[in-house]
Amino acid sequence: MKLTSLILSALFAACLLTACRGDSSSIMGDDTVALRDTSNANIIVGQDDAKFVKQVAAGCLAEIEIGNLAKRRGKDKRIKNLGAMMVKDLTKGHGRLAALAQSKKIVLADTLDTIDRLTIDSLSAKSGKAFDQAYLSKIKTDYQKALALFQATSKRAFDPHIKQFAAKNILTIQRHLDLIEAMNVAVR
Repeated sequence: MKLTSLILSALFAACLLTACRGDSSSIMGDDTVALRDTSNANIIVGQDDAKFVKQVAAGCLAEIEIGNLAKRRGKDKRIKNLGAMMVKDLTKGHGRLAALAQSKKIVLADTLDTIDRLTIDSLSAKSGKAFDQAYLSKIKTDYQKALALFQATSKRAFDPHIKQFAAKNILTIQRHLDLIEAMNVAVR
C-alpha cells in the first residue's frame, strides 16, 4: 500500500510539473537537463531556459563590445554617452546573469561568437556619421529582439529564477529601446 501511494505521488508530481511547463513533453525528455547543485539536490533546468541564459549572456558580451566601440568611434557625443551607458548597464546585468547561470550550473561562453565578431568588425570599419547611424540601427534591432525574448521568457520559463530575471529586466530593456529610438531621431 505504501509503495502504491509512493508511486501515485511520484506520478502526480510528474504530471504537475509537466502541466506547469505548459507542454506535453516528458519530465526528463529532450527539452530538459538534470543538473546537481552543491547541496546534491537535483535542479532541473529546461534546455529552453538554459538556451535563454546562454543567448542573453552572449548578447551582453557583444553589446558591451559594441558599446565600447561607440565610446571610441562615435562622432556625436550623445553616441559616445549612449555607448558608455550601455557598457555600464550591460556589465552589471551580465554579472547578475553570470551569478544566476552559476547557481544553475549553466556554462556561459566568455568569448564572442563568429557572427558577433563579424558584426563588430563591420562596425569598426565605419567612422563618423556612418558609424553613428550603423550603431543605432544595430542596437535598435538587438533591443527589439531582446525585448521580445525577455517578454516570452518571463511568461514561459520553467525555472522560477530565470523567469524572474527575465521579468525584472523588461523595463530596463524597454527604457533602453526608447532611448535608442529617441536618439535615432535626434542624431539624423
